[in-house]
Amino acid sequence: MKILSLLLVTILSSVAFSHEIKSIVIELNGMDFVSEDMTYGNQVIWIPEIDEEVVSSGSVQGFIARYKKGDYLDPEKGFDSREQRWSNLPNLSWYFDEPAFIYLSHGNGYVRLSYQSQVSIQEMIKYTSGRELKIVIHKN
Repeated sequence: MKILSLLLVTILSSVAFSHEIKSIVIELNGMDFVSEDMTYGNQVIWIPEIDEEVVSSGSVQGFIARYKKGDYLDPEKGFDSREQRWSNLPNLSWYFDEPAFIYLSHGNGYVRLSYQSQVSIQEMIKYTSGRELKIVIHKN
């Protein structure tokens, strides 16, 4: 009887606390908005998997690819997505002459990738263009 009770509790708790995780990879290209002074811009990406349940009780994480096609100095090597490294968002880059910050926000059916800089986001736009964005959706 104890084993049956333990088994029942285990099954019920796994159902009650189970959640779904889904990953989506999107290639970044083009901005939806850029301010006249080039200090702010954003991209809106429509993702129907981000529904009301995700917005109210789940979560969304974003990761930007470290490599894109053409990044390798050795043209014989090519690009292999299995060798990809991912950087967590938000991301602050001091790499450029014009440091920029990228962060991810989400709502029902979309994510917005926002770029900010005190000087200009232009170098960061060039950097992200053609790179992949991995969205990880946690649904409770």
